[in-house]
Amino acid sequence: MMKKVSSLLVSIMLSSGVLYAQDTKPYVGNAISIQAGTYGFGLGVAHQLKSGINVRLTADYLNVKTFVKPPIKVNLGDGASDLNINPDVTSLLFSAKFDWHPFRQKIFKLVAGASYGSGDFLVDVEPTQKTGRFKLTKDVELDAEEFGTAKLIVTGNNIRPYLGLGFGRAIPKKRLGFGVDLGVYYSGSPKLAVARTGLIESILTDQNIADIERNVKGYAFMPNLTFSLTYKIGQ
Repeated sequence: MMKKVSSLLVSIMLSSGVLYAQDTKPYVGNAISIQAGTYGFGLGVAHQLKSGINVRLTADYLNVKTFVKPPIKVNLGDGASDLNINPDVTSLLFSAKFDWHPFRQKIFKLVAGASYGSGDFLVDVEPTQKTGRFKLTKDVELDAEEFGTAKLIVTGNNIRPYLGLGFGRAIPKKRLGFGVDLGVYYSGSPKLAVARTGLIESILTDQNIADIERNVKGYAFMPNLTFSLTYKIGQ
């Protein structure tokens, strides 16, 4: 997939090189931005290296508890007891990206760069009731303490290369501007770790976890969609 994306970007660059060479507009300053997207909310600064080429430094933060208030109650079926699902997803990404505007209008852009940061996915599973009888099914009961708990942790690479495209200027022509970025991060194959106790430990074995990890091995690319509002500093 990365080879196909790279080939597409190179083709666009070669086909639009003549138009880019004709644009000799002078330096137009720096910009700051606020943004919201797949990886939360963030701030950024942009600097023009030369006409049609900008560098952006951004920081994005996401906490799923902003949108979902845990615990999430899940019922195991008719007559069964409830489980509490506690998602804890936080992400802090620091990114450096280069924008290249291949056409004179400088609306469309190609983007390449990388991000560094955390982005672990944690989920706790435990019975809603901590004591008493827990109904696994309508007819099967056990002590709530015997059911146990599970904590799932999904991790990826800290350094994530990025390729994408977008619309809008990182440094607006006028004072204010709007931009959209669409691309993919390569975060590597997800790694799973599950801490479990009680009955869950016997149901969810190490082999089960290894099988799940193999099944999600192909999810190494993470999509990104970001909207940004920019403000130009200087002339």
